[in-house]
Amino acid sequence: MEKQAVKVSKLLELEILAGNLEPGEKLDEVKLAKRFDVSRTPIREAIAELAANGLVETRPRRSAIVATFSIQQIFDMYEVLAVLEGLCAGLSARRMSEEERETLENLHLKMADLVDTNDWPKYYLMDLKFHQLIYAGSHNTFLEQEALSIRNRMMPYRRVYMEEPNQISIPYQEHTRIVEMILGRESDAAEVSFKEHSSIRADGISDFISALNRKFPDLASKT
Repeated sequence: MEKQAVKVSKLLELEILAGNLEPGEKLDEVKLAKRFDVSRTPIREAIAELAANGLVETRPRRSAIVATFSIQQIFDMYEVLAVLEGLCAGLSARRMSEEERETLENLHLKMADLVDTNDWPKYYLMDLKFHQLIYAGSHNTFLEQEALSIRNRMMPYRRVYMEEPNQISIPYQEHTRIVEMILGRESDAAEVSFKEHSSIRADGISDFISALNRKFPDLASKT
């Protein structure tokens, strides 16, 4: 039973992170049990696990839903994540092995192929890996888990930054700076570069809010 719950939890988590299940979408236990061909018990356990990780909201006598956040909560998470990601980059510059540095550099070079095509779906997946490599490169498991947890909760909202008419060339240039600092073992510069990359700039706040309201029209009423 426990193995079934773990499997279902991982599958639902992937669907939430991929955007197949959007914020506010209901997680009907009966439908999910039928879909995954299991009883409702592992479904409940999976939903409880996702709720503990902040990806799902449970509601008394009602179906659980994919977690939703207010605009203020989203900005609060961005603020914290920027600091954590900066710390990850600073530690990675000091602690990454040569093999880890080579893996990061190779991924960055592959991402260059998508700049001209502006292929956001492919870039988005590679960007996730890019950030995860830097988290892992910190060699601080607690920090890695905390950064990943916040990033996962923000995933549906961060995705609006990775859609047209935005250009891949902008984040790619920022990645180039981050990679150079990590490969050069410049810890302080790597931390500052990644923190700036992960922050919402003042001139982009209104555009970001506008995009959020278009994609998630109920956000304004979320408190």
